[in-house]
Order: sequence, then structure tokens, then C-alpha cells
Amino acid sequence: MDLSLASVLLAGFVVSIEPCALTVDLLIIGYIMGAEDDDKVSTGWIRGFLAGLAFIAGRSITYAAMGVSAALIGIHASSTVQAYSGLAAGIIMGPVLIVVGLLMLDVISVNMAAGHSMLRAARDRLASHGVFGALILGAIFGLAIYPCSTPVLIALLTMVAVKADIAQGFVLMLAYGMALGAPIPLIASGAVGVKTYAEKTAHLGIWFKKVAGVLLVAFGMYYLLPWIWSA
Repeated sequence: MDLSLASVLLAGFVVSIEPCALTVDLLIIGYIMGAEDDDKVSTGWIRGFLAGLAFIAGRSITYAAMGVSAALIGIHASSTVQAYSGLAAGIIMGPVLIVVGLLMLDVISVNMAAGHSMLRAARDRLASHGVFGALILGAIFGLAIYPCSTPVLIALLTMVAVKADIAQGFVLMLAYGMALGAPIPLIASGAVGVKTYAEKTAHLGIWFKKVAGVLLVAFGMYYLLPWIWSA
């Protein structure tokens, strides 16, 4: 499975319309609207859009930094990976992809309630800082752990580490962050209603999640098979 820009953008899109991601987006929109103190309709939507854009930029920067870190780890371990060729990559990526797929299929569940509380507290502290606060909050959200987005993030970072390419890791993870948060500026500006967006995408998101889960488990098995046969 080649890690391309198209596949990363698709992954971000799939997660962005998943019901779990919508609840996180609602929390974000609540912050952005809470920071809005301008009653002028003519500028309110612009400020909402900019705050939403700042948020996804902050989160994307965090993801890009993770991508660079993962690539550096991959480079550091490149001698070991090269020594075992594709088998080493299979041993690393196979189990990760299988676990991620099982998480997306809800075979494995993770309780992240504590993470929600911490993020609400961060939102409240940054509520008076406008667009800059949204940027910082986005960077913080990039470090948060959620059952809907974290499994995909782990899978992508694992593949970036195996590729061991710093530039690729930076660009791909930055693109993933932007795709993941693409609906946020539109919702924050009022151009797209939260309820309408949720109703139209929730059903689609569930099916995308299931299909993606099956594919990830299949790819995980594909990577593990050569190692199993050689053993």
C-alpha cells in the first residue's frame, strides 16, 4: 500500500465525516462561536471562517511535526529495516493496520472521556484570544486522542516512519490535517449548518468507516503473510 497524497487526503475525508469526528467538530465550533463578539453580520461569517481555518492550520502543523518526527525515527532505524527488507516493514505495519482496522470496525473500543474534559478546559481558557486562540487550540487538539481519528493517525505515522522521508512525512501529514478539518471553516462561518452537515454525512461516514476498517485489516494481513511464511 503506497502512501500517496491522494490516499492521505481520502483518509482525512473519511475521518471528517465519521460521527465521532462530528462531535469533536461541534466542540470546536462551540469555542469559535463563543469567542465571537462582533454583532455585525457582514463580518461575523468572515471571522468565523478565519477562526476555523486557524484551528485546522494549528492542528495540521502539529500533525506535520509528528510526520517529521516519525520520518526521523524511520531514518534512525533504517539500517535495521533495510537489513530485513520488506519483512521488517511487514512486522511493523501489519499489526498496526490490523488493530486500526478493528478499532474502525468497533471490534475494539477505547474510552476517551478524559480527553474530552481536558479539551473543554483548554477551549475555555483560550476563548478570549480569537483567531490566535483557535490556532493554539488546533495545535493542542492535534495531540488529543480520539477513537475515531487516532487509529488512522497512528497508521499514517507508522507508514511515514517506514518510508523514512522527512519531506514526504511533513507534506503528507500536513495534507491529512487540512483534509480532516476541511468542514470546520465552513461550519464556523455559517455557510454550512452543523445539523444539516451531520444529517447528510453521518450515514455516509459510518459506511466509509466500515469499508476502511475491512481494507486496513486486509492490508495488515497482506503485510504479515510474507513474515509468517518465512517463519
